[in-house]
Amino acid sequence: MSTCRRAISIILVSFAIVFFGVPVSAQTADPLRELQDRAEIEELVARYVTALDTLDADAYANVFTEDAEFDVIGTVYEGRTAIRKIVTDLQASRDRDQAEGIALAALYHVMSNTSIEIVDDDEARHTSYAQTVRADENGQFIVGFMGQYQDVVVKRDGRWQILSRKLVSFVR
Repeated sequence: MSTCRRAISIILVSFAIVFFGVPVSAQTADPLRELQDRAEIEELVARYVTALDTLDADAYANVFTEDAEFDVIGTVYEGRTAIRKIVTDLQASRDRDQAEGIALAALYHVMSNTSIEIVDDDEARHTSYAQTVRADENGQFIVGFMGQYQDVVVKRDGRWQILSRKLVSFVR
């Protein structure tokens, strides 16, 4: 590595650690690659939440690998097709409620306190708090759920996807 490139790498990694709290793992030889992987994993999580909140079943399913497993507080969905059905079932439920004149406020998923551990070039661990909020009749937001996602994400064909996801409730 040239002296200039090494200096730039040190500056960028130092900047990330100071301003974003991003530690660089000893297992990663290329700190710039690790920062790129972290950004791609954060984008993956954002696509997950957006697809869920907009009830986009295809976009939702596509953040998971074909052989993914999703444990939703003890109910396990195996494979992308079963995981896609989570959203199509939500769509059907919403449509039934609307047909019966039941108006439900939009539900928003919020993910925070994110931690990403890069295991190697093709695997990482992701955890974050998860909560759902919806507006009441007065426009006040009410938290409906609070828990934590525990994920294994893998890079396949050059893109990060969720291989396994476990949703754990903070209420026991």
